[in-house]
Amino acid sequence: MVVFNNASGNCRPSGFLVSLMPHVSCLITEKETRLMTQLAQFAQYYIQYKHDAGCYDWEQRQQHLASLFEADDSITFSLGKGKEQKIYKHKVYHLNCANNIIVMRFANNIDIPVEIDFNPALAKDEPSCFVIIDNRDNLRTVAIQKRKKAFGSPNLVAKIIAMVVHERLYKEHCYSFDLLPEYYPEDLYKAWEKLQQHTSALRFGVPDMTEEEIRAKVAELKTKQRDYQVDDSLMEPLIRLAVEAKKAKYKHLYTVMPEDKKTALWVDKSSTFIRNLVTMSDALDQPVELFTNDGGMFRCFVDSNDDNTDKIACRDFNTFYLETLFKTHYKNGNRIEPEDRLAAEEQVLKMMNSMKHEAVNEEELAA
Repeated sequence: MVVFNNASGNCRPSGFLVSLMPHVSCLITEKETRLMTQLAQFAQYYIQYKHDAGCYDWEQRQQHLASLFEADDSITFSLGKGKEQKIYKHKVYHLNCANNIIVMRFANNIDIPVEIDFNPALAKDEPSCFVIIDNRDNLRTVAIQKRKKAFGSPNLVAKIIAMVVHERLYKEHCYSFDLLPEYYPEDLYKAWEKLQQHTSALRFGVPDMTEEEIRAKVAELKTKQRDYQVDDSLMEPLIRLAVEAKKAKYKHLYTVMPEDKKTALWVDKSSTFIRNLVTMSDALDQPVELFTNDGGMFRCFVDSNDDNTDKIACRDFNTFYLETLFKTHYKNGNRIEPEDRLAAEEQVLKMMNSMKHEAVNEEELAA
């Protein structure tokens, strides 16, 4: 299946999404188009607890973490002392449909240069990002919004939260707390082979490059050693499709799934079609999205021999849903109804279910 998303908005009042599968099309409403403009990337982290001498209530560690986020004033995020102290404001929201999933608005505290009465001055700015903590039983996932206006990187947010939470938990319960980044799987075929019984689809994207740039990248790849057969026999038509899609302002994606939806998408190294898509993604350093039938999604680079394997895994998510949880009215003045907030919660739950990081080897750390 090949999917094009028109961004020009010149064919329907609000744009449209067209699938090239026979007889399948879906109109996107004006509201949905507006929501799509609020997509943001969320970097994926996971919680790591580590037992230390003197700890007597290790089994209650998830309850301890929940208590720190029970209300806005349950914990204060501050670094430094005296005049150097910096406080990071936050607000928390617990999903009603999954109370142990905590959504947080986390704000920076910075001075920005302004001009007042013709004189230079400084003004306070508190730009924020969203943080989602999945504290359900045996789960350790944390998603941090990448918003440079608020923080230079999600790593900085993770560091601040981890330092403050660790200080509280270690002082009160004698065990360590840390937030570690979740990296992209190193190799597409390794991940695919591991998950093939549950794989439902692969999605290949095409970056914003010229024909010449794509051809040069593919030619360079052919000089490298790979564990799969590099195949560029269909590269020219693929490149032409990508160029024409860009001209028409379409987002160009290739979604591959089995003809029989009841079967899994098994590892395929023999088909010319798959080999060419893999070759293009490898050459352009583009991660491939692997979908599983339980709602999971993994972004995998094709080969682990390059420097791209240290990238933190990310998910795209619509921040409109998160804003809905903290507000009482939409920007147009309409009231946010309980069913609207519940629908937003369901979207958050769906994303966190696709990012699950389960507790592994924690009992070894406690030994």
